[in-house]
Amino acid sequence: MKNVLTILLVGFLLYSCNKNNSSEKVTETDLKTQEEPSVAAAPIKTENDSEKDKEESAVSSAFSIKQIVESYLPLKNALTKDDSKTASLEAKKLYSVLKKQDASKLDSEIKDILESAAEDAEHIGEKSDDIAHQREHLLSLSNDITDLIKEKGTDGLKLYQDFCPMYNNGKGGTWISESEEIINPYEGQKMINCGSVKKVF
Repeated sequence: MKNVLTILLVGFLLYSCNKNNSSEKVTETDLKTQEEPSVAAAPIKTENDSEKDKEESAVSSAFSIKQIVESYLPLKNALTKDDSKTASLEAKKLYSVLKKQDASKLDSEIKDILESAAEDAEHIGEKSDDIAHQREHLLSLSNDITDLIKEKGTDGLKLYQDFCPMYNNGKGGTWISESEEIINPYEGQKMINCGSVKKVF
């Protein structure tokens, strides 16, 4: 009788253990299924879409007004400090940036502005010992940068067009600045705050 009871007890325990294991397995499987992200139907890119993305990327990287302006500003800032050597170095960098712009998809007017700006940057770069000459070309260069901004916008940059009435024998001259504060590149340290904000871009 004891043997029968023992067998029944062992049988019951084995049955209970197996039942718990199988339910645990189901639960684990269920959990794994829940944890695995369902594969959503991602939009399938066709060859045409890829080509279109490449074309848009190429057009957006072909011409960068932001890159041009950010190369112009250190040049202008060097002249506010009467630093013709740094102005020359920065002009060479700007020249390189202007020459790297892909103008093939731009209209002829913008191509002409880029050429003119590159020529002025080249002159400023070559004359590290002649700050008056550098400032003459900064005037023309600043006009070109202004024209490019009018045509292509600022690409998110907040910029100011400033005006000095004293420069160029009283004819005046404009420049582009990243700051609302007037810091004059034409008169430099002798009349550093001469001028006013003419326009905000």
